[in-house]
Amino acid sequence: MVMQGGENMDMLAADLGGTQSRFFRFSCEDREISIKEGIVLSSRACSFDALLGEVFSNWPDGGAALKHVSVLIFAAAGPVRDGRIGMTNASFAVDSAVAAARFPGVECLVMNDFEAQAWACLTPVMRSAERIVAGRGGVSAGEFSKNAPVAVVGAGTGLGAAWLIPGGGGRKTFVLPSEAGHVPFPFADGQERDFADFLSARHGGVEPTAEHVLSGPGLSCLYEFLEGKAGEPAEFTRSPGFAESPCCRRFAGFYGRFCRMAALALLPQALVLTGGVAGRTPALVRHEAFAREFLHACGEQRTFLESVPVWLNAHPQAGLWGAARAGAVFAERGVLQGDEEPSV
Repeated sequence: MVMQGGENMDMLAADLGGTQSRFFRFSCEDREISIKEGIVLSSRACSFDALLGEVFSNWPDGGAALKHVSVLIFAAAGPVRDGRIGMTNASFAVDSAVAAARFPGVECLVMNDFEAQAWACLTPVMRSAERIVAGRGGVSAGEFSKNAPVAVVGAGTGLGAAWLIPGGGGRKTFVLPSEAGHVPFPFADGQERDFADFLSARHGGVEPTAEHVLSGPGLSCLYEFLEGKAGEPAEFTRSPGFAESPCCRRFAGFYGRFCRMAALALLPQALVLTGGVAGRTPALVRHEAFAREFLHACGEQRTFLESVPVWLNAHPQAGLWGAARAGAVFAERGVLQGDEEPSV
């Protein structure tokens, strides 16, 4: 499919997480995207086909609007292989072939969930983003220059990271996905190393990864380690004084450390935080321990980090907007499933 200027297109975008799966219909007219109706379902479906069946049975108008969809975009946690994602935080695999059976003749794009979060940086959702670390650069939210990447990091059910490479000078905009959440996490002092042993025991003796630390389950483990009792983030983060608690301070420091690593990896012009953990509990990144650990470097590295603004994009539909933006761009380029990969 190659979309021409002025052409109208209906898209179904899905942001499939380990806890919830969200499906929303978008319209793209003359390259302008607008959001229509949608639904939120549990990700506990026994199969991808069963989940798609729930979409039809729960759609507001009985599924009538879905008959006009010409492009499907599925964003899910995990690496993409031949139009398929074996999700890292759910029991099913996202598969374009399965979607084709439910939506005959409709083009399909399968992408990593943080590819979608990166594309969301170029949509209206960034207008409500909050600046967490000022940075010395003049970059405004969503107004990124063409000469450096934008790092996108987010803790939720898991931990994701991707790099948006803005186009310009004859180059096309594209996104570098990653599985950076699965790299080993560096621990510093004695208490942190004790926590590493605690996490390792919880995960069968394996070396703790960044996702083991920076995720909803990781936050629960940290709380239990520090407080000596189990708890769910939705409960203890609402407690009075949580923003000043050792748990908040330590998690904020861990988050800042990983963001510093991400920033030094590809030298971005800005770093955008997303995901449910900070979105639901902004104190976890507003805490001064986040900025202190993010800037914990010397010499030229410190100078560079001081130039990088850090934004919190807590928009609940960011992944959906990003998926829709990618779908519209790839349709215009003619690089949806069955076509060649996009050129840079």
